[in-house]
Amino acid sequence: MTTKIGIMIRSFDRLCMGTLPPHTGRIAIPDSRVLYTVLRSPHIDKKSREQFEMRIKKQFLFMKAKPHELEKKLFWLKRHRVFGAQYEVQFTCKTRLDKEKLQQLL
Repeated sequence: MTTKIGIMIRSFDRLCMGTLPPHTGRIAIPDSRVLYTVLRSPHIDKKSREQFEMRIKKQFLFMKAKPHELEKKLFWLKRHRVFGAQYEVQFTCKTRLDKEKLQQLL
């Protein structure tokens, strides 16, 4: 049984994770940009405007781990975290069920 760990990292700064452990992949996701336009003076100069932008860099890491390696992978993630970044962690486990055992339970 292997566990797949998916980690979505979002940050305003450039993401630098360094070296990755074995059985780990990295997928770069396109950056998103939000543009805000603000009036400088609300009374007279309607045409005088100022624009601000917010860029969000995203990256998706996926790891495959055995159940006994799971703690090591999470410790690696905690040790190499990027400060100021938002993490979203997803776990996916697949198990095999025998038909005989399943019928006995039902």
